Amino acid sequence: MFNTVFSMRVFALFLFAALIAPLGAGQAFAAQEFKYAIDDSPLDVTLPDDQEETEAVKQFHETGKNLYEGDEAAIAEGKEVYNETCQVCHGAEAEGRMCPSLTDDNYAYPRVAEGDVGMFEVIYGGATGAMRSFKDRVSQDQILKVIAYVRTLQ
Repeated sequence: MFNTVFSMRVFALFLFAALIAPLGAGQAFAAQEFKYAIDDSPLDVTLPDDQEETEAVKQFHETGKNLYEGDEAAIAEGKEVYNETCQVCHGAEAEGRMCPSLTDDNYAYPRVAEGDVGMFEVIYGGATGAMRSFKDRVSQDQILKVIAYVRTLQ
């Protein structure tokens, strides 16, 4: 009798686990979708072997949330990278020079208006005109820091 009751309880437990497992699995493994700004085709954001997957990059890939927003140290680093790579075209305060302003709501690509994922896609994947891909010039972690810095200017 004990074995039958025990076996039924174990079976019920496994059945319950099998039924609820798919409910959480989609959330745990769902990843943010990235697209090229120009044509909305899939943008591969797989990290190259020489780049470290920081917690910020990992979370951004999974959720689209930039962990560096509000992080003063990361914002300061983002400002340094911005000054080295972005200000020539976008201006010292991202006000726009020969390229668009990054401080207003007048975006050339609709996904940029949707948030940090859109801005990341333009920086990482490139766009039309002078906006080339920066994926081989700065790391994904640095891009997230630049975005956090630019958000402080808006």
